[in-house]
Amino acid sequence: MNLLTSILRTLVPSLWGSFITWLILLLPALAPLQDQLLGLANVLLPIITAVIVGAWYAFWRWLEPRLPDWLIRAVLGSAKAPTYLGKHTAGLVTVIPGNITITNAGEMVPDGDLRARMERVARQTPRA
Repeated sequence: MNLLTSILRTLVPSLWGSFITWLILLLPALAPLQDQLLGLANVLLPIITAVIVGAWYAFWRWLEPRLPDWLIRAVLGSAKAPTYLGKHTAGLVTVIPGNITITNAGEMVPDGDLRARMERVARQTPRA
């Protein structure tokens, strides 16, 4: 479900931003500059679109706590923000008598293997 939510919350603001860019290009005030703008379209259009998409997303994320769910769905694609578990998060480790450990991922690991894993991770983790 997080994958679908994250895709929607990327795709929908991108579509809105592209639509707004298209509307801006239709403004009558830009008609006299049309030839110059078309010459720069290959360079400027992707940049302008990216800026508008970013501004759209930032604006609606800022307003999100104050809006009803239906409006958030319309402008951001989903009323629920995706949540991610980090690869290197500190998790709960439960030790069960009998030398078995259950990690936060829910896997059962013999204690000796867990210690070796933790040492490997410690060696691979970059230090600041």
